Amino acid sequence: MVNARLEITPPETEWYVQLSTELPDDTFTLLTIYDEGSHFFGIFEVETADLSALLTTLNEIKAIIEFEVLHTDDGFAVVEYRVTESVVYSTTVRSGTLPPASVTVQNGVMLVEIKIPHGRLSGVIAAIRAIGGSCELLSLSRTGRIEGLLTTAQQRFVTTALRHGYYDTPRRCTLTELASVLEVTPAAASTMAHRTEERIIKEFVQGTESIRFRS
Repeated sequence: MVNARLEITPPETEWYVQLSTELPDDTFTLLTIYDEGSHFFGIFEVETADLSALLTTLNEIKAIIEFEVLHTDDGFAVVEYRVTESVVYSTTVRSGTLPPASVTVQNGVMLVEIKIPHGRLSGVIAAIRAIGGSCELLSLSRTGRIEGLLTTAQQRFVTTALRHGYYDTPRRCTLTELASVLEVTPAAASTMAHRTEERIIKEFVQGTESIRFRS
């Protein structure tokens, strides 16, 4: 599994693209969306300085069948909606990936953070591009490999080192001082530091190489 952060520009026909480009200063968070067969149902949050303009724009978008404002606060609203289609949702589902629970949209651009099997990521990106959208991978990190990487002693070393500022710049703790806290000799602390850092660095390098070569 990998954690991927994507920037997606959907086709202009997508209803929330129309909505967010008409209101470029507003920030929308798509909380849920479900395929109910003949239409899609969902809820979004919006940070807006002009609720009246938001309601007017919602009424003007043809793909929106109906909507209801569930809650409003100062510069904030929660809206329930039904729409005729959501091409990005349908595309990601067909590619074998459920859309993430929360997606941010501003001025026609989606920011998505999703946990996904690495083998499916390229398929999702290709599927978005196939419907006329663009998709840029902003960041990628591996998941599920830290457990079992370090021994109990190594985990204690690195957490203690972080807590006492050994890895800060500049350092707030010397290796000798860290050894005293751990109640080991400076030589033992030095060996533990080397072995702990070796495992972490090798795992990081192997992970990034695996992601790069499989892309």
